[in-house]
Amino acid sequence: MSNAAWVARGEEVFVGNYSRFPATMVRGQGCRLWDEDGREYLDFLAGIAVCSLGHCHPRVTEAVVAQARSLVHVSNLFHTRPQIELAELLTANTFADRVFMANSGAEVNEAAIKLARIHSGEGRYEIISLTGSFHGRTLATVAATAQPKFHQGFEPMPQGFRYAPYGDPGEVEQLIGDQTCAILCEPLQGEGGVLPLGNEYLQALRDLCDQHGLLLIFDEIQTGMGRTGTLFAYEQTGVVPDIMTSAKALANGLPLGALLTTDEIAASLVPGTHGSTFGGNPVAAAAAVAVLEEMLAPGFLEGVQQTGAYFSGKLNELAARFPVLASGVRGQGLLLGLILTEEGIAHGGEIVQRLFGRGMVINFAGNTVLRFAPPLVVSRAEIDQLIAELAEVLAELG
Repeated sequence: MSNAAWVARGEEVFVGNYSRFPATMVRGQGCRLWDEDGREYLDFLAGIAVCSLGHCHPRVTEAVVAQARSLVHVSNLFHTRPQIELAELLTANTFADRVFMANSGAEVNEAAIKLARIHSGEGRYEIISLTGSFHGRTLATVAATAQPKFHQGFEPMPQGFRYAPYGDPGEVEQLIGDQTCAILCEPLQGEGGVLPLGNEYLQALRDLCDQHGLLLIFDEIQTGMGRTGTLFAYEQTGVVPDIMTSAKALANGLPLGALLTTDEIAASLVPGTHGSTFGGNPVAAAAAVAVLEEMLAPGFLEGVQQTGAYFSGKLNELAARFPVLASGVRGQGLLLGLILTEEGIAHGGEIVQRLFGRGMVINFAGNTVLRFAPPLVVSRAEIDQLIAELAEVLAELG
């Protein structure tokens, strides 16, 4: 069957909540995808920062197959080897002592909200988040997301969330009251337009939490797992959170999320307070163990930093060539955004579509940047290929 035929079948049965490209993907390898018609694409989005070792990474595939042959699911009524091994790797390589596992970023952010409330005690339930943030699609996590467009149609939002404009820590401090229990933020806002919050600002939030007895929660669902050039972005900031969430790239495409925290804070979640039927599923956990072992191998993260610097340099060259459409680059590692001018923003969606027509997959984030989050194994030759195609598209428009 053709792409068109499969798309037509899908449109007959799916809820229409996604705007999809007109392609049915059937195969992936490394940084490349192939659709039902046999067309090849260079993937600079990696399933939205998920397939960070590339599509169908051999070691991850082997881990999944081996685990599926022995044990797929028993629930969290029991321990399983892959889950324990994964938790050990996460705690050994972060600030955390304890791990809770679920299936997605929204779920572990939901767990972080519950943990912050129960740990802080009765009457302290408000969480401050930042404008431009994105924390998930459940009612609680969409309420924590300080972007009104995600609230529309779902009001009234759950109570307990207050929003501070990003940039001035004083704006955050003004919102702190007797009911405040935590500050929630992404070290680098992904959906908000690839916006690094900056080390000084994050340190100011840490100081506010320490002064007022609040918990600092870092949402590293998009920035974690090597994306910014260290295993987690907080490592580059000098700021250590009390709770951190991870998902997306954790299992390289299998559904898995993790909440990480300290012994003291974790003690507040006792049996019966929270859970997840599939959280830490043995197959997904086995995949994540393989992912972490690959990323922690000597030279891997340094390679991400070097490739990111190369890519950033190429994007800056493009911005200099097309100043009417682009004004610069921001981001870290291999989470980068080409900042568009006012005129460029008007063409943002069109640029994405034109690139897709040329076999290149990117997206338009925060209504401000072209976002690039390729597999961390992307080569310089593949970057050059993307840059060449993007240059031609910008030349057509500019």
